[in-house]
Amino acid sequence: MKRIIKQTNNLISFIDVKRCRWKQIFSKNILFPIIWVTRRCNLRCRMCQQWQTSSEILHEELTTKEWYSFIDAAYKLKAAVIIITGGEPLLRSDIFDIIRYIRIYGISVHLCTNGTLINEDIIKGLRFSGVNSISVSIDSYLSDIHNQMRGVECYDKVMEGIKLMKKSLPGIKIGINTLITKRNFRNIYKMVAFAEELKVDQIKFSPIHTNLKHKNNNQDCFKELIFKDEDLFELSYEVKKLIKAISLSRLLSNSLEFLNGLSFLYNSDYQRVPCFAGYISCSVDSLGWVSPCEDIEGNENLRDKSLENILKSKAFNELRKKVHQCTSKCWDTTHTEINIRCSTQGFIRQFCQILKESFFYLR
Repeated sequence: MKRIIKQTNNLISFIDVKRCRWKQIFSKNILFPIIWVTRRCNLRCRMCQQWQTSSEILHEELTTKEWYSFIDAAYKLKAAVIIITGGEPLLRSDIFDIIRYIRIYGISVHLCTNGTLINEDIIKGLRFSGVNSISVSIDSYLSDIHNQMRGVECYDKVMEGIKLMKKSLPGIKIGINTLITKRNFRNIYKMVAFAEELKVDQIKFSPIHTNLKHKNNNQDCFKELIFKDEDLFELSYEVKKLIKAISLSRLLSNSLEFLNGLSFLYNSDYQRVPCFAGYISCSVDSLGWVSPCEDIEGNENLRDKSLENILKSKAFNELRKKVHQCTSKCWDTTHTEINIRCSTQGFIRQFCQILKESFFYLR
């Protein structure tokens, strides 16, 4: 009964979000906040340079109490799921306290990790925290490709970490996040069987971006990972094989609309879907800057205002206007999947998948 009531309230909030976007006004329902709790990372990923963040900036990251204040506000704004990412969130000594505080409010928590730090102590912390679901970044079933993309020899640690979680955390849903790049897109469909062998519950695919969190990075460091025009025909062929593999799998994965859009992201046929960033979701970086999404810089900070006051401010509404005017090519598993489902047709077409995902994220 509690689950039915919660899902009904989420549906009501979802309808209000659609109304607010149509009117371009402040929504009191931020269902899916994404928080980047740290820029610290123990890997050296080619496409990400957060690991190069200076110690001075790292010392300025939000404290535990400041994240608690954010969570207090997220509860009032009817958050359904808080997505925690980084950097590597497990490098924060207080990460389990933050997760547990979120769960006290009954808000679900999805944790994104590179999986290299999972050991018995981390397992105890995860179990005690009450985290609902965890996704681990794996870019290939081949160790050399994964290690090359992640910048260090870490494949074996990740495999050990996933197996340990599956054995020790049976009540927690486990997924895999795979970044599709020019280095690993051939035979990417084999990742589905690979995920099934690991007995995880979900596998999600996302194409490499030169905007979003990587827009300020030196692209010379990862230009060999970026698709060129001559790669698009082969990419389309590989995506078709991936769609077939997913259709035959028990695993929860991307929507068909999302997968069909993968090969169009890099050419002139790309069609941007109406974006709900700043209405149904928001992004908060480790220093407290709040923005609609990772592609738009925040102009107000949690250290100066509460989350609710930021979201209903004129300054943040100007950022929402940028969302409506945005022409960036985005096709990420967080915002884009939400945007597809926020359309009436998308919601109807994907209703069964939405129900399945509620069991993954809203356990």
